[in-house]
Amino acid sequence: MKCAFYAIVLACLAAPAIAQQGAASIEREGIEQEGRALINQWAAAFNRGDADALAALEVAPDRAKLATTIANLRADSFGKLDVYSAEFCSLDSTHARAIVKFARIYTFGGKMNDDEARIFDIAKTDAGWRITNETDVPYVSGLSC
Repeated sequence: MKCAFYAIVLACLAAPAIAQQGAASIEREGIEQEGRALINQWAAAFNRGDADALAALEVAPDRAKLATTIANLRADSFGKLDVYSAEFCSLDSTHARAIVKFARIYTFGGKMNDDEARIFDIAKTDAGWRITNETDVPYVSGLSC
């Protein structure tokens, strides 16, 4: 009888932790899905050389800087981004971080630089998930939240 009682008490104590893990898992999946959609839009806009579309994905865009970056890349025969991977982690319900690993490919083939990585801080806004900050990091970097 005592064993059954202790088992019930233990189950009751563990239930909130299990529920919390379930909620965290759902939040992680949402960030992964929504964050990946944002990064896919970023890569597509970058590949099109569309500074306006890139600006629309940022909270506080520097349109002149984006336009200059795209113009400089085009002048250097930029062809496309080859995105290798993207990982995400939730900071809270409206903020997350992503690391994207990629290479910039020339129009005639071959890498423009070595493999690259960039950390994106992203936030959920009224307009959906948007980029709040981008930081170039060494390719061997991992994601820490």
